Amino acid sequence: MEELVELIEEFGTSVFRFSAFAGIAVMIALFVIEVKWTRSHTPSNKRVEKALHLGHVVEAKRVKFWDDAITPDERTTSWYHATYAYEVSGKQYTYKYLEHEYPPMVIKLYYMNNPRKAFRGEKKPGAISKILFLIIPIAAGIGVMYLLGGI
Repeated sequence: MEELVELIEEFGTSVFRFSAFAGIAVMIALFVIEVKWTRSHTPSNKRVEKALHLGHVVEAKRVKFWDDAITPDERTTSWYHATYAYEVSGKQYTYKYLEHEYPPMVIKLYYMNNPRKAFRGEKKPGAISKILFLIIPIAAGIGVMYLLGGI
C-alpha cells in the first residue's frame, strides 16, 4: 500500500506541475473568450448591406432539387443541388444551389447591378480563421508552460 501512495505522490509531483495547470487554464480561458467573441461579433456582409440599400432583394422559389448521395438517406455527406427561379423587372432568372443542407422552398437572394449575378447573404468564415482560432489558444498555453519552466 505504501508503494501505491509513493507512486501517486511521484506522479503528482512529476506530471501535474503548476506550469501545466497554468498552461491548460490559459488554453481553456482563451477558447471560451474566442467562442463568446465569435458569437457576439458575427461578421457583417458589406455586399448584403449595399444590396439592401439599393433595394436589390428578391425571393427565389425552388423549381427542382436532387441529392448526390449514393444512398437514398439524407446524410451530412450528401450534396444537395437545387435550381431556384426568381423574377426581376419581368425577366426570369435562375440560381443554382449546392450545399450540404437540405434546400429550403424559398430563399432570399441579393444582387448588386446585374440580377443574373445574385448571391445568398450567408458569409462563412474562411479556413484560415478557423485554424487561427484553434492554434492561438494552444500556442498561448504552450507559451505559458514554457515561461513557467514546465517544458
